[in-house]
Amino acid sequence: MKHNYRFESKRVLFRPLEWEDIENLRALRNRNRHFFLTTDIVTEEGQRKWYEHYLEKQDDIMFAVEKKEKPGQFVGTGALYDIDWDTMTCEFGRTLIDKELAPEKGIGTEATAAMCAFGFDVLKMKKIIGYVLKSNERILKVDQRAGYRIIEEREDGIVYIEMTSETVNRGLVY
Repeated sequence: MKHNYRFESKRVLFRPLEWEDIENLRALRNRNRHFFLTTDIVTEEGQRKWYEHYLEKQDDIMFAVEKKEKPGQFVGTGALYDIDWDTMTCEFGRTLIDKELAPEKGIGTEATAAMCAFGFDVLKMKKIIGYVLKSNERILKVDQRAGYRIIEEREDGIVYIEMTSETVNRGLVY
């Protein structure tokens, strides 16, 4: 979805994902594909088509993440998507932080909490959900520190999590 949302947290800047970011996103995604539900390698053509489709959607808000100390340097992404404007719920995911460019402890947790706080405060979401591979213990810990609660551990190895405005860890954001 083409949007103009920009905001910041303590150490992180958030802006719309742009065409210039998609190759960095593709490289980062391919290096970390084992953490995702879909582990296929993303091609340049596939990434281009994905981005064009993303821009047409009205229920998908993707952010590029930058560190305040190095504005303009893409270090990751995150998204609020499958937004249901009737029930005011959405899913959060596509979170990637390049640990080589942002090695500081807690950047991913702060980014997660900030994007979810944005979902509650600006978009007025009532609930934000997510799905994480049970084997991805690091991200489960990040999500729980950000304010997610585990709702269900499914037999297929996927953990269903959710967050509300009351559980988001705003202390990480402001």
